[in-house]
Amino acid sequence: MDPHMFMDCELDKLRELKDNYKWLYSNYEVFKRTYKNQFIAVKDEEHLDNDINLERLLQRLKQNNNSNGSIAIEFIYG
Repeated sequence: MDPHMFMDCELDKLRELKDNYKWLYSNYEVFKRTYKNQFIAVKDEEHLDNDINLERLLQRLKQNNNSNGSIAIEFIYG
């Protein structure tokens, strides 16, 4: 693989992750009302899943084949 193509691919993933975190933080108060004191996962500016236990959340994301692409995960403090 051409190193430039690899770098472009990685930059795209970082941009996607940045966009997901930006969307998550812009909707933080909405998430706080429903998912306080839980981890939430966001992909493509959409809430995927949530759990109070990070390991369980990661396991479900893996089982549901959500490992492709950039997923933002954040703990929502209540």
